[in-house]
Amino acid sequence: MRTLPLIISLFVSTTLFAQNPIIHTDKITIARDSFGVPHIFAPTDPEVAYGLAWAHAEDDFATMQTLILTGKGRLGTYMGKQGATIDYVFGLLNTKATVDAQIGNMDPKFLQLIRGYLMGLDAYAKAHPKEILNKHVFPITIEEYLAAASFSVAIFCGVDRTLPQILNNSIPHIKGLTGEGSNAFAIHSSKSASGENMLVINAHQPIEGATAFYEAHLESEEGWNILGGCFPGAPMIFHGVTPNLAWAHTVNYQDKLDVYQLQTDKEHPGQYKVDNEWLTLEKRKLNLKVKGVPITIHKTVYNSIYGPTVQSPDGTFFSLRLPALMDAGALQQWYAMNRATNYSEFYAALKQNHLPMFNIMYADKNDTIFYISNSKMPVRNQDTAYHWNSTVPGNVRATLWNTFKPLKALPQYVNPKSGYLFNTNHSPFLATDSAENLSPYRFARSDGYEWYHNNRSQRAKDLIDKLDKISYDDIKRIKFDRQLPSPILYPYGYKGDALFQVDENQHPQLAPLIKTLKSWDHVASADSKGALIYNLAYYMVPKLMNGRAYDALTKEEAVTVYQQIYDYLMKNFHTIDLTLGDMQKLVRGDQSWPQAGMPDVLAAVNSVPWKDGLRRMEGGDAYISFVRFPKDGSLPLIESVNTFGASSNPSSPHFADQRPLYQAQQLKKMTLDKGEVLRKAERVYHPE
Repeated sequence: MRTLPLIISLFVSTTLFAQNPIIHTDKITIARDSFGVPHIFAPTDPEVAYGLAWAHAEDDFATMQTLILTGKGRLGTYMGKQGATIDYVFGLLNTKATVDAQIGNMDPKFLQLIRGYLMGLDAYAKAHPKEILNKHVFPITIEEYLAAASFSVAIFCGVDRTLPQILNNSIPHIKGLTGEGSNAFAIHSSKSASGENMLVINAHQPIEGATAFYEAHLESEEGWNILGGCFPGAPMIFHGVTPNLAWAHTVNYQDKLDVYQLQTDKEHPGQYKVDNEWLTLEKRKLNLKVKGVPITIHKTVYNSIYGPTVQSPDGTFFSLRLPALMDAGALQQWYAMNRATNYSEFYAALKQNHLPMFNIMYADKNDTIFYISNSKMPVRNQDTAYHWNSTVPGNVRATLWNTFKPLKALPQYVNPKSGYLFNTNHSPFLATDSAENLSPYRFARSDGYEWYHNNRSQRAKDLIDKLDKISYDDIKRIKFDRQLPSPILYPYGYKGDALFQVDENQHPQLAPLIKTLKSWDHVASADSKGALIYNLAYYMVPKLMNGRAYDALTKEEAVTVYQQIYDYLMKNFHTIDLTLGDMQKLVRGDQSWPQAGMPDVLAAVNSVPWKDGLRRMEGGDAYISFVRFPKDGSLPLIESVNTFGASSNPSSPHFADQRPLYQAQQLKKMTLDKGEVLRKAERVYHPE
């Protein structure tokens, strides 16, 4: 069977085939544990990647293929208009050009890993041709794959929020130029009740789809051994635990993207003015294919010296500039992080500075904890005339940045005396005890770092401050907490004020709702009536405020919110006597269950309208892992849970077998011990 990869290589491009690593499929072992989680063992890293591709394809091949179609600009052939929109953005950002320019300088060992992964995908496709979405998926080149990965990182960096603002005319204009969350905790042995370093990995992501975490364990004889979470189509773990160390990611919100308004006029069509010189606006044609549409749709995209450029409905041209479009090496850096064996090697991996975002929370077996608000931070012009958090002039080269700050210039902490570090997508300047927090004034305001607590960080800090030592049970209790702090800290002033100040005696019909909310304990439990009312208010108030961010809700508006809640419940349920779990559901396939939680509690839940007035959990608390490093230096103790299960196939026994654990806030034991995995595995096989 060792020649199998050569036989199946008809799916692989000629360029890729010429450089493929040697893969021995009979030496790749996939061991499925009792929850169906794949543990993959092989002699080499590319063979492990091959096995990961095969195992993940068994569980979610359709989603993985959407990544491939994205890298080809052909998602519209499968998803129709929605996919074609993504194809347009992919063409606009042109990440493949960056890959083509940089792939020659990438680490050959990393490229072999990617080739091994793609060979695994091709092999699975050959063995299961009926599962291929359409004729556009295969073959796939390494350049297309890396372009899709770079595109995904760019979307995370804010393109998904900024482009709609430009296209609906809501982006801030410059006068005069005419013409979602996660939690992470690191506890040092000095603060730990057991004397163990501890780390909490807690992603708040969509619970299904292209950015839902998939759990896997990867181990090669070349020293790669890691268990954690990755996205569909990923060739390595994005955050997880090795025998020596562990790290978690949370999304950070420093300024990762700048918007430039170009100066144009009718006398210079197709040009824009920079420093009194008229430059030609570059044009490219995109050929979009849409499922069900017999003709190819042609779209024009633009590029200026500042970056990809789009025209808003009012005729203004805006350019996007973001580090994520200038560096295709994010996966290479993650691979180096996967392979690190100690803090020095891990920090050296971060120095590659390919990863343009994500907080990184770290702990290891050698009594080190570490946190950094990571980014590929531009060196921006500090002239106070430029508002980097809004729109900047695209008619002067003074705003055009091309260099980046070194890693040491980013906010970071190592082994604070407090013994703990944490992040819940809040300020890096509120990461530990107040006496040791970094001053935000040490960093340029143009970097855009957060300065604030959110509800999760304030609640976590309140709980931590009560503890002299933090036990393993303590950190689990903190992470699984569903209570909002007092006062409540949402971006709108209304949530701590006006809703709780309405006089129920003046509104007899609404009085039961008002009194219930006033007596609510701020806990988002499934059996809470107050949590139901507050959860509905959370989604209704922003629409009522119509963009008035950070503004207080008036008492009159608060009454309107209560009336809207009353009308909503009566229309859909014919009663207002309901709990949060009566309305909010966790849904998998054709089954649903009452779901606790709400946005910005530590065990967060974001929901969307589902049917008949019910709301369905879409994202929030997702992949969760607790890691402890024993003092005797033995393998880390790991417990984890995912929202549903290892498989996205409704016929699989692992489609939702973790769901009861997840909803009960319980965990399953995991291990990096190969011998233990193989002894307890329910199925062991080769990808043949």
